[in-house]
Amino acid sequence: MGELFTAGRNAPLPTRAVRFTATASVPLDVCAFVVDDGLQVASSDDVVFYNQPATAGVRLEGEMIVVDVDAVRPGARVLCAVGCERPAAVSTSLSDAAGTVLASFHVEPVVGTETAVLCWELYRRHGEWKIRALGQGYAGGLAEMFTAHGVDVESPSDAEEVAAPGPGPVIGLSPLEVLWRIFEDAARSAAAYTSSVEFAQHRFDDELSAAVADRARRMGPGADRARARAQQRYDELVGVAEARYRDDSAVLAAELLTVDATLPPALASWISPAWMYLHLPSDGVRVGEVTAPDLGPLRIPLCLPAPLTRPLWIDGDPAELGPVVSSVVVRLLTARPDTLLHLVDPGRTLPALEPLTAARLAGPPVHERSQVPAKLRGLADAAELDALARQVDADTASPVLLVLAGFPYGYDHDDLLEIVRIARTGSAGRVSVVLAGDPPDDRVAQILWDEAQKLPVDGELADPWTGGRWTFVPDSLPAETEHLRGALGGSSLPE
Repeated sequence: MGELFTAGRNAPLPTRAVRFTATASVPLDVCAFVVDDGLQVASSDDVVFYNQPATAGVRLEGEMIVVDVDAVRPGARVLCAVGCERPAAVSTSLSDAAGTVLASFHVEPVVGTETAVLCWELYRRHGEWKIRALGQGYAGGLAEMFTAHGVDVESPSDAEEVAAPGPGPVIGLSPLEVLWRIFEDAARSAAAYTSSVEFAQHRFDDELSAAVADRARRMGPGADRARARAQQRYDELVGVAEARYRDDSAVLAAELLTVDATLPPALASWISPAWMYLHLPSDGVRVGEVTAPDLGPLRIPLCLPAPLTRPLWIDGDPAELGPVVSSVVVRLLTARPDTLLHLVDPGRTLPALEPLTAARLAGPPVHERSQVPAKLRGLADAAELDALARQVDADTASPVLLVLAGFPYGYDHDDLLEIVRIARTGSAGRVSVVLAGDPPDDRVAQILWDEAQKLPVDGELADPWTGGRWTFVPDSLPAETEHLRGALGGSSLPE
């Protein structure tokens, strides 16, 4: 990860093109200033940010600042900075054009109100380029930072945006996007905590090494005091990181409680009143929760888009999958109220699902092994016809959910070929496919397995923002299902 810098440390720059990146538990805006020796810009053209993505030698690429030092005007230096949605620890790095990290710097806000931070300075000394870690924070955010370096934020161009960094409010986001935004916040908060602890440990190790570097002073009161100071600084840094992470988790937990009451049933918890009165379609389904047991009790919903864009394979022992598969099926049917269900279950592994979904069944469930081939051939032919019809009329038929349970029992090689035909043809139409059980030892099954989304009954996954590891707990159909009948088109009263 390159050398870890502390504030004020400098070093030669070994490359001519530098990439500045930053991460935190909150959304960030990266920016840069091309300044003189007094750290002032010559004009507003010397600022690079989301509304002005380039100037000579410096440009914004996605969420990264790229500096070509040979193209920076003579006598100037470059300041790399970030604006935060709210005060947070920021992990930054400088890398070369190949992506190799040259240096990293972890910035802790000095006070709890700083929402903009100067991170790095790139400057010339005796004709050579160098880098320096800064860490200067601004409680007034980007507006104060811009003003401090000579930018007129009151100009009619972009003052309003400068004063309000980060993404706007979540108004207009779909329910699925709201839940993914919360997951992203949780992932970045966990990553910031982990980074803070690693930084504290690294500094603690360095200070202990310095304390014992001189053999003549390894023992005695002076060495004891140095070790005690190192331990105190470590405890303080870790304590601050833990407190910040606890605060972030408490905010996210409260947000989840508030959001749950507004979600459509397919994304809501089983205890949400949405199952009794809020019969709304949904762009996604909840399939479980993720948690980081070592970092606290926070549990974040894990969701998938609906309808499914490719087959979903729920992997595990068929005898244990019933509640998990039933949960996914109920939520998929609720997400699209016009969806019809085809159920193929030769092992009779889903006894609780059939009475609950009776109003949505397109035909009798298939339980006999001898009926499986004809059922799958008929569905494959229908999927092909539907795909042809959709080329002329997009509203030719209701969407279909095909559930294939009990693998590997009851499915032979020819059946698997028909399932591949359904999955591939149906993706052009309106067929969502859910498979449950262990894949049989068959090359066609391997094709299905490779093309499917995987939903393990238990296991770990990495979040897409920081690569952090999370424990996944799949959703299960509750034992009491009477309150779910109304959302599935059946009677909500006892039969």
